[in-house]
Amino acid sequence: MRIAVRPRWIVFSVLVVVVAVACVFLGFWQLSRLEERRASNAVLVARLAREPIPLEDLTSALRPEQGIEVDPAHYEHTRVVATGRLTERGRVLVRSQVVSGQAGVHGVYAMELDDGTAVLVNVGWFPIDSEIGSIADALGGSGHIELTGLVRADQKRPALGRAEPPGLLDTVARIDIDRIQQQVEAPLLPFWIQMVEPDDPGRLPIPVPLPEAGEGAHLSYAVQWFSFAAVAVIGYAALMRRELRPGRRRKARAEG
Repeated sequence: MRIAVRPRWIVFSVLVVVVAVACVFLGFWQLSRLEERRASNAVLVARLAREPIPLEDLTSALRPEQGIEVDPAHYEHTRVVATGRLTERGRVLVRSQVVSGQAGVHGVYAMELDDGTAVLVNVGWFPIDSEIGSIADALGGSGHIELTGLVRADQKRPALGRAEPPGLLDTVARIDIDRIQQQVEAPLLPFWIQMVEPDDPGRLPIPVPLPEAGEGAHLSYAVQWFSFAAVAVIGYAALMRRELRPGRRRKARAEG
């Protein structure tokens, strides 16, 4: 068994152990991500199944209690009903949005509320080559509407993400409420709404589809990582067995 304690085999053995342990760790990490995804899916399904609540009830729930701020992200995908007037001032288009293989944009408008505040509303998708006219004409009214939508969390710029240029924006990469606030007069609520209704299939904009409760590829990734660990261990055992054959042991003693 001298072959097993030669320096190169010691290094190789340590390397195999490190690789196998790392792959097993990553496999269990993917399984934990899968459990987190299933838990979030359960919350998503429950919230989508509930009846919409008035926007005023949500804003009341978000008021700080005993000095503790409430994170609007905790109400992600809650259905709400909001009434107000969509204004063209400060409108932005979220670029790089694709529907059925066709490039387009999402239209985001400020909805002015009766209490003097406003909330951003993603009214849906427009083809990139379409002429976006008045939102009031698009929705068939005066701009003062009642809509049903989903509460969505603020999309902050990542630490390494490209900052939007200064000045009035026409297109944006994300719905960053603080940045869009710079071109909207009324103070914006700390979340935005993804409009679900009204939805007229015969005209634009096309509302953004509801989120799906998929599990992603976490399970397949976990299987892959466990497979890599098994390959490393089995391959190591096969090589060790090959090296320990009688003919190879005699050759190793001769070389040693």
